[in-house]
Amino acid sequence: MKRLSALFSIVFLVLFLAALSTNEASAQTSSRTSTSQKKTKKSSSESNPWSDVTLLLDRPEKPYEVIGLVSAPQIFLWDDEESMKESLQKQAWKMKADAVILDRVDTSFRFTGPAGGANGRAIRYK
Repeated sequence: MKRLSALFSIVFLVLFLAALSTNEASAQTSSRTSTSQKKTKKSSSESNPWSDVTLLLDRPEKPYEVIGLVSAPQIFLWDDEESMKESLQKQAWKMKADAVILDRVDTSFRFTGPAGGANGRAIRYK
């Protein structure tokens, strides 16, 4: 009985460590991908037309109209602020918006899992 219990403990530990290393590898791959996307984004707006959509922290001074709401929930712990902002830009670009007024960008972590996200209002200048 003791051998069976010890064997079960070892198998559980090995499976736990394997799952942990898989999650870390995924997080590292995700961060490498977002880093390479950032370099591409800065190099040319032809390949990423949504990068022309401006992200604003406050309301602009020139007249505008709100054409829709955009949101990007933080699904995974390794979802970073840049990827969420890019998601907002893509959504606004599909709406033919000129800019997004950011309402909230939160990458905080809760005990039950990631609870952050980004919200904004897609606007078009008059």
